[in-house]
Amino acid sequence: MLSFDEKKQIFDSFEELTLTKVSLGRLNYHFEGSAVPKTIVIKYLHPKSGNAFVYAGYLPKEETKEGYLSVHDLEETAIRELVVKALDFLKKTEDGYVEGYEEVWRDDHHDQLILRYSQPIWLIVMTTGSVEAVFKTKEAAKSYLNDEGFFE
Repeated sequence: MLSFDEKKQIFDSFEELTLTKVSLGRLNYHFEGSAVPKTIVIKYLHPKSGNAFVYAGYLPKEETKEGYLSVHDLEETAIRELVVKALDFLKKTEDGYVEGYEEVWRDDHHDQLILRYSQPIWLIVMTTGSVEAVFKTKEAAKSYLNDEGFFE
């Protein structure tokens, strides 16, 4: 089992996390770049037990403890994997897409358009960078592309 200091070193290695001291000497790590209101990625890293909880909101609630998983008995690789999964999930907007997500669409003449997510809208962007159209939903943007003869 890893010690408090070993787990702290793992969590400190994630540059996008910000350390915050909480009660009883415990530590939390926040992800200020979160696309959703949730920012605590690691909570309650305890100086005596070495336990902490990593955000796991991507899992069904019954598999977590209030949306978190304990790392008490986990090794470094498993802890790192959980933190990466949490960060990847928190980078996604409530719509489920990362800001700047793109898909390239082509037509039969090899022309290209880019479908880009720019929260909270979907843009159709020409290869020159000019915006051709704006839509509230991905479905509406895809329908437009299909109507114009473009496919994924």
